[in-house]
Amino acid sequence: MKYTRDESTPWLVYKARHLLKKRIQNKLKDYDISSEQWSVLNTVYMKKGCNQITLAEILLKDGATITRILNILENKKLVRREKSTHDKREYLIYLTEYGINLYNKALPVVVQNTKETDSIFSDSELKELHYLLNKLVLSLK
Repeated sequence: MKYTRDESTPWLVYKARHLLKKRIQNKLKDYDISSEQWSVLNTVYMKKGCNQITLAEILLKDGATITRILNILENKKLVRREKSTHDKREYLIYLTEYGINLYNKALPVVVQNTKETDSIFSDSELKELHYLLNKLVLSLK
C-alpha cells in the first residue's frame, strides 16, 4: 500500500485552510485583528447578544479558546460582555461602537478576499467545490 501525504485529502484540506488563513491574516493586520478575532467579531455582529457557548458552537472552538479571544477583543474595546437577565451565570456578547466601526472598515477587505479566492475557480467549479466540501463535512459529523 502506497501513501503520499501530499496527495491525501486531509493534508490538502489542511494546507488550503492554512494558506487561506495566512492570506486573510495578512490583510487584517492593518486592523490589528487576527482571523480568529475577525470570526468572533463577525459572529457577534450577526448574532448580537449571543453567549459564549453559542459562539463556541458556531465557530467550532472550545470554550477556553473563545474566552481567550473575547478577553483580547474586550481589552481592545471591540466587544463587551453583559450579564444575562435570565441567567446570572451567562454573559451575552455585544460589539462596542468601536467594534462596529472596525467591523465595518474591515468587512470590505474580507469580502474582497473571498471574491479573490472564489475567482480562482469558474462558477461551475466553485459550485462543485462547495458541494464536495459540504459532502465531506456532512460525512464527518
